[in-house]
Amino acid sequence: MTLDNVVGQDRAKQSLNLLTHGYKRRGFLPPVGIFGGSGLGKTHLVDSWAEDIGAKSIYVNGTAVKDALAFRGFFEEAYSNQTQHFIIFIDECHGLPRKAQENLLSVLEQPAILCTVAPKDMGSVRCVDGRRFIDKGDIMREELPKNMSFVLATTDPAQLKEPVLNRLRKIQLAPYTMEDKINIAMSHLESQGVSVDTVIHRALAQRSRSIRHLKAELCETFMDIKTLNQDDDNTSLDTLDDMLGIDSDGANDQDKDYLEYLTENPTVGVDTMAGKLGVDKLQVVKHIEPFLLEKGWVCITGRGRRLTDAGFTKITGEN
Repeated sequence: MTLDNVVGQDRAKQSLNLLTHGYKRRGFLPPVGIFGGSGLGKTHLVDSWAEDIGAKSIYVNGTAVKDALAFRGFFEEAYSNQTQHFIIFIDECHGLPRKAQENLLSVLEQPAILCTVAPKDMGSVRCVDGRRFIDKGDIMREELPKNMSFVLATTDPAQLKEPVLNRLRKIQLAPYTMEDKINIAMSHLESQGVSVDTVIHRALAQRSRSIRHLKAELCETFMDIKTLNQDDDNTSLDTLDDMLGIDSDGANDQDKDYLEYLTENPTVGVDTMAGKLGVDKLQVVKHIEPFLLEKGWVCITGRGRRLTDAGFTKITGEN
């Protein structure tokens, strides 16, 4: 899978192709920041780009990194195989501890220098070259091999330290259009040998909350139902809705509870809404509202969440 096969994100792909051109000319890649909402395909985009330039992508979940020493194992792999280019892909990088972000500052420069302080509560720490050790309390500055590049991806760049942000070549992902989603559904089904009418591609796209949700849940479940029951496409779609608890727009009971509450309370704060739905505020902001906003059913004002005319029609059936 290369960038040419990635559906949508044309501006991001153009920026990455330009970086590829610079890489071939200069022999190195600047650190890149990829920003965008959940489900926009950041991992897929980076993996495809890595394949384009013949690099190996090493995935790091930023929320799982507890201290700067956690990076060293990934760096050692690149050091031990300097004929291969490596992209260290740090996803959800806003979850990195502040100390780990500070440790990245010198790494995101040219030349990349890794500064390590061996904690006093640990024994000696092995250097990236795999041969030297530093004793607890000592400091080591190591120049990292030039076959390493860094891509930091996040849904919330405001949580990154300003010096980290300033070192990144920034790429902003855009929401997928309905046409993009239709093409993604068609491509995914056809890759599995399932050919259906474009009406089904559109119906699946209409129900999707993200690209991951479209491919991994909607398309896969539809294929399983269709092949297991040998039903026609529309019957398989009805079974899909029933199994997943959604309607033809992709709205579930939680979405409808949200909209119904706004019919009774014209303006609602996010904390109040989270309490009403019985979920964490982050769940509302990150997982429920993006779908409702994309559908145009709600809007967010300075005073709180409000129902749009389309949202009112959706929940009441009245114009």
